[in-house]
Amino acid sequence: MEKENIFAGCGKIVTKDLYIHRRELEQALLGRVSKNNHGSVSIVGMPRMGKSSLVYNTIVAHADDFYKENIIVVNIQMDTFSNPVFFLKNLADSVYDMLDEYNNADIKIQRKYEKVKESAIEDGVVKKIQVFFRTLLKEGKRVICVIDEFDHARKLFEKFPEGFSILRELAYQPDTDVTFIFVSRRMITELESISDISTLANILGNPIYVPCYSEDEIGSYYTRNEKYGITLDIQEKADVLKLTGSQPYWMDLLFKNYIKKINENNTLMGTFDNISGTLYDEYDGMLAILKEQKLENKLYQIIFGPADDYTFSDVQKLMDYGIIKIINDKATIFSEKLYDYMKLCSQSVNFYPLWNETEHLLRRMLKSCLEKKHGQMWESKLEEYQSINIKTDKCKTIGAYITEAIGLKSKVSTQPRVYKKNMNFTVVEGLTTAGIFSIFNYEVFYKDIIKDKTEFDRIARHICKARNPYQHNNDDFLDHDFKEQTKIYCKFLNKKITDWLQKNFSKR
Repeated sequence: MEKENIFAGCGKIVTKDLYIHRRELEQALLGRVSKNNHGSVSIVGMPRMGKSSLVYNTIVAHADDFYKENIIVVNIQMDTFSNPVFFLKNLADSVYDMLDEYNNADIKIQRKYEKVKESAIEDGVVKKIQVFFRTLLKEGKRVICVIDEFDHARKLFEKFPEGFSILRELAYQPDTDVTFIFVSRRMITELESISDISTLANILGNPIYVPCYSEDEIGSYYTRNEKYGITLDIQEKADVLKLTGSQPYWMDLLFKNYIKKINENNTLMGTFDNISGTLYDEYDGMLAILKEQKLENKLYQIIFGPADDYTFSDVQKLMDYGIIKIINDKATIFSEKLYDYMKLCSQSVNFYPLWNETEHLLRRMLKSCLEKKHGQMWESKLEEYQSINIKTDKCKTIGAYITEAIGLKSKVSTQPRVYKKNMNFTVVEGLTTAGIFSIFNYEVFYKDIIKDKTEFDRIARHICKARNPYQHNNDDFLDHDFKEQTKIYCKFLNKKITDWLQKNFSKR
């Protein structure tokens, strides 16, 4: 008999016994909105971390219990509105509908609601909305309003920025005292940056961030799965962590497809390969959100180096999102597969313009020199260097660098989404910075840049040291003079290589 696929609806709000309780986050949310000294709050997290499921199961699913305490809970999807006034009026609509459902809409509240319903912006509808909520509070009824997909506020309030202020006043003023729970991917400060008149974020306190599952939550996840006959051994659980980084939706997506093929001796690794295109879309979506908040560039610097202009505040934001964690003073990204993807894409992402330009120019010159020496078959000739055991630095042989580069090229070619972004991914693109310099030394190409080998080696050692990720996950993480010298060397190499390319080759 085929197993029940409990992940068939992955991507939707998870409820009842399929929901994985996130006790610490649930307690934080309840503590902020349901006690006497309550207030509004923002729930923030990257896509599909379980924000909506958290709020639904902690607040919305218990609407009846809240109502017994004279608290009305409404749940609104902001992205279903294209008109800001319709959205604001819906705040009153949703509350009145709940009162009507409980047969508890008295005549006074009904009259105030009718005035909202009949009014337009020019008729002072905002004032009437405020009066409606003021009347509710006088009648002893408080409102908790969940606004999901609050990221849509950027678009909805783009030409109506006072919308942020209206929400703020409903929450801030003691005679309305609406408790808002804003659920979004982006921080509220980022969302309301389109407005110069709102300080909504200032009344919300610290956001409640929803990251990946904690260790305890992962344990609950597997306990829940076992109830449905889905068991994994220790190695398989390690594979899941490596493949998903304990991101809730990625885990569900992996298991959804794994269970489909479980009778065909499918493996978790094989399942990942089958759904990698979908997961790459997830990676792109996450990185796009970080880019909007000017954090993508900083993430590349923190994880891959070199450190240029990121701050401790940037590190803290990425930690709050659960994207990085610091272990032994070294930054680590939450997902190994996301790390691999970013590393491959770094060839086409200008995460640090000056450094990026230097590496691109070094690779371009190396390919041009190899083609000039070996002709169109230069890459095949370069692959033969695997057998060269000469060490050009203290760490690896030339052969080791080439072997690693060939392996990376092979990996890219088997992953179409990544390969599409790196259509010209050759063995040279697969070389590390140290590997590039080793070939320049072995082939004596350095003389086309600097005649003096000692000077070239000094620059190469400095830049390779600056490229070492460990050096860039420690304080800020190189001293000012070292960073400034790195920039000087990069600019020097860029000028030398650009002049050489212009002299010897037409633009490629």
